[in-house]
Amino acid sequence: MKRHYLPLVFSLLLAVLILAEDEDDDAKPIYVAPKFVRPTVTGSPLLVDWFEDVDALDKKWIRSRGKKDDVEDSIAKYNGEWEIGSPTKKVIDGDMGLIVKTKARHHAIATKFSRPFTFDGKPLIAQYEVKYEEGQECGGGYIKLLSTGAEKKLSEFTDKTPYTIMFGPDRCGQNVKVHFIVRFTNPKSGVITEHHAKQSNKPISSYFDDRRSHLYTLIVHPNDKFQVLVDNYEIMSGSLLTDLEPSITPPATIDDPDDKKPADWDEREMIDDPDARKPDDWDEDAPKEIEDKSAVKPADWLEEEPVHIHDPAAKKPDDWDDELDQQWEAPLIPNPKCKDVSGCGPWKRPMIANPNYKGKWKTPRISNPAYKGKWSPRQIENPNYFEAHPYKQMTPISALGIELWTMSANIIIDNIYVGDDVDAAASFASQTFSLKQTQESAYENVMSPNGGVLHHLVSATEERPWLWAVYVLAVLVPVVVIALVCFGRKSRSPAADYKKTDEPQPDDEVPDLVGDEEEPADAVTEEKQAEDGKRESDSETRNRSKSPARKQRAAAKTKVDLEKDNESASQEGSAAEDDGAVAGTSSPKGKRVRQRRQD
Repeated sequence: MKRHYLPLVFSLLLAVLILAEDEDDDAKPIYVAPKFVRPTVTGSPLLVDWFEDVDALDKKWIRSRGKKDDVEDSIAKYNGEWEIGSPTKKVIDGDMGLIVKTKARHHAIATKFSRPFTFDGKPLIAQYEVKYEEGQECGGGYIKLLSTGAEKKLSEFTDKTPYTIMFGPDRCGQNVKVHFIVRFTNPKSGVITEHHAKQSNKPISSYFDDRRSHLYTLIVHPNDKFQVLVDNYEIMSGSLLTDLEPSITPPATIDDPDDKKPADWDEREMIDDPDARKPDDWDEDAPKEIEDKSAVKPADWLEEEPVHIHDPAAKKPDDWDDELDQQWEAPLIPNPKCKDVSGCGPWKRPMIANPNYKGKWKTPRISNPAYKGKWSPRQIENPNYFEAHPYKQMTPISALGIELWTMSANIIIDNIYVGDDVDAAASFASQTFSLKQTQESAYENVMSPNGGVLHHLVSATEERPWLWAVYVLAVLVPVVVIALVCFGRKSRSPAADYKKTDEPQPDDEVPDLVGDEEEPADAVTEEKQAEDGKRESDSETRNRSKSPARKQRAAAKTKVDLEKDNESASQEGSAAEDDGAVAGTSSPKGKRVRQRRQD
């Protein structure tokens, strides 16, 4: 019966899928966007904005009228368009953001803080959302925390405006990054250098492709530690002292710029031997190989026979046109006359190595007696060395600017928070981003024709590849269980089916345990007749399941009974005799069984 389980299971699964599809088609759920609720801001942030004021452009947010240096005038202007408005897909009614409306243009906009931030003991938190509604192939989405003084000329904000920190996503082709760049001023030399955090080895390309909102968080701690989080998951962390490239800490010693290598300083470790001379008998023109003069042509060599001949069995194709296809020639095949001889065609002596070959003569190399080693300038103390405490030594900040070039339009920047309270930033994110993230998932589940759940499951593996193992187990476990149910059960013995249906069956063959002699043919015939008569008798009384004769006959067929000890064998022998009397005493099988049991 087990072979019928598999179609049944598949039928049930198919029915469930069809019903689920019908329910989806019939239900056709409608997404209802919840109303936007103004978040409650705690603490005293430097900047917080969820862009509820559509008139904030050129009031709070100042669009740049500056120009880029060192480029043509036609592309030097920051003429990219900005807008405060709603996203294309409204997952929260009334929620708006700062939107980059144009592509293939330079964009720049900035706003000042409520007060400057100095790096004097509190952490710095910069947090905001980015959503690429059209995806992103090449372009940024990062922010710049502008150095003190920039707030006075926000309308002139350009790529040259000094900043202290640059942070956020950036992509061009396969090069994807989440930038964390510190622009640091050497306190002794005044030289400004950029220092980049090492990029995460976690997959981040989905941030640019999935067209969903993502929360970017930077935390810089007073102990010089930093953290970069995306969607509240840490993707990078490290120390300002050891995990930025190049290091903020300058070397303690440097090469002396005034030290010059002496003119007689010999850095050659090996030189040509000046006393070496080419031997007079050195023949540079001698060939590497020469003919073997001792070789003799084999006697069976057939010089008159070609190595290949035209195939005599080949025939010109019927559609061959000599004028169009040129003169037809039969294909070449190996000459059969050459098969059993040393060779055919012109014989040549084989080549052997020339014992007089020496090649080009080269002057041997010897150690340079004047060698002094590799020269390097002497080291002096670095006059610009300082003991680095990066957090305390970073330039204070007073404004936030967004300056980018993009090949994609409709980039939405939202829910910006800059402050010094980690808990307040987390609370703000839970009221804004977490709600939006939930609603975007709900919207996709309802509206996406490709199925939002599957998309989210696959997207989740970008950050957590180990989820693939969970998915595989989730699929394999039910399959294994079904396989065990369908194929793992042992076949039920025919005797069990006979017992269940009470259908009469012929007696089982009993192994020959004594080595009886072979029965004569007439005995077999009598046995068959007796069994036929027994079947007819059984068919008349098949419903009388309580018959003592049936119980005795069942006992006689049991193989285990044959292996019991001698004491029980004598008792079962009597039962077997009774069974023989009931089933027919003419049965030879019954006689053999009785004989073995008596023995």
